[in-house]
Amino acid sequence: MLKIGEKILRGERPTLCFFGDSVTHGEFEFTNGFKESVQKPELVYHKLLADRIRAELGQEIHVINAGVGGNFSGDGLKRMQADVLDKKPDFCCVMFGTNDVTNSRKGTQALEEYKGNLRQIVTALREANIEAALMTPGMLCAHGVKGFHGFWWFVHKYYESLQRGGKMDAYVQAMRDVAKEERIPLADVYAEWKRMAAEGIDTTALLINGMNHPAPEMHKLFADQLFELIFSKE
Repeated sequence: MLKIGEKILRGERPTLCFFGDSVTHGEFEFTNGFKESVQKPELVYHKLLADRIRAELGQEIHVINAGVGGNFSGDGLKRMQADVLDKKPDFCCVMFGTNDVTNSRKGTQALEEYKGNLRQIVTALREANIEAALMTPGMLCAHGVKGFHGFWWFVHKYYESLQRGGKMDAYVQAMRDVAKEERIPLADVYAEWKRMAAEGIDTTALLINGMNHPAPEMHKLFADQLFELIFSKE
């Protein structure tokens, strides 16, 4: 069990920070000609986690939503002091990668930069005595989806190529490597997405915007994986 789990069970009402991109921010389907995303704070995974802790354990937590749409890990690193460290949470879950993978066209240098950013984030949390965990993102679209036209059709096809070409797999593995090297707990949600795909489930249908934003039921998967990580007795 993580230290944060012990604090919650003792009824301390600790502060948990969730640090990432649009998925963490709580953005779902596209609207307004794909220029924006609908925000649904009541359905984002950290709200579902807090709800489950309340329902099953009778305990309360304080949540900091440190997600910003469109952020890469490097963007997160730049705003980390103000958005995470200055707020002094007891725990921080870090999930970047859905945007970072779009840099894969730059080759291995971009992948190494991603790993380096994650290491710096983890180091900063450790030095601030904030318990940390990494969480892998979900899959991108793996096949074409109707309704995209013009510029957004090209964006959609690019995301599809990143998933089908193994680029997303590589970025997820990079996060796993950092977690192992830094001895940081990892909620490997991506592994569950891949298991579902191997069983014949259409994971692209579980992306509410058809490209990269998980549907509400998949946010529940994120929440459940975090719950198990936090309270596991193994």
